[in-house]
Parts: sequence; structure tokens; C-alpha cells
Amino acid sequence: MAEFFGFLKVFVMCGTVFFITMTVLLALPQSKLRSVGLEMSKWALVCGLLLMVPSPVDVLPDVVPGIGWLDDIGYILGAICAANSAMSERKRRTMLEEAEFDQTLAAKRGETSQTDSDDDDQREAA
Repeated sequence: MAEFFGFLKVFVMCGTVFFITMTVLLALPQSKLRSVGLEMSKWALVCGLLLMVPSPVDVLPDVVPGIGWLDDIGYILGAICAANSAMSERKRRTMLEEAEFDQTLAAKRGETSQTDSDDDDQREAA
């Protein structure tokens, strides 16, 4: 039994260190992990909301057909909004990664990149 609690203690400590590290990385505004984590959490929200539609747990019971479907419609609308937000987050992230890649290539070639002003314009448009 002591071995189990020793393992549990190590597991909890490692999990705590992992959780704190992830929290710090997600809090950094320019962290790539933050943008990926936010996108994944939005997709998880989409899945959760879509699972709530056929779920028997309802905010408004389905006894009255018209009124009972309002919460299901709300779940679907929330899922659509979250999916739209996740897709725009991915588009923004890939656009920034491409601009960063272009700048890296230009720096390796020794060129002055004219994409700096273009990148600023793209960021303002996003």
C-alpha cells in the first residue's frame, strides 16, 4: 500500500508541475501554445455543445415541443459561433506563422524583407 501512495504522490507532484507550466505558457500573450490551446478549447466547446443537443439533460424540458427545443437551438448556435471563432483563430495563427517563416527565410538570405509592412497590414486586417 505504501508503494501505491508513493506513486500517487509522485503522480500528483508531476501533474501539478505540468499544470502550473501549462498555465504560465497559456498566460503569455505571444505564446504559440496559447493560440493552439485556445483553438483546441474552442473545438472542445463545440463538441460539448453538440453532445448536449441529444442529451436528456435539458435546461428547458422537451414536454412542450416548441419551447423545449429552444435550449437545443441555443446549443447549436453556440457550437456554430465557437466553431467560427476556432476557424478564424486557426486562420490568424497560420497567417502569422507564414509571415514569420518568410521573415526567417529573408533573414537567412540576407535580404531586407519588404513583407514587414505587409505583415503589419495583414495583422491590422485580421
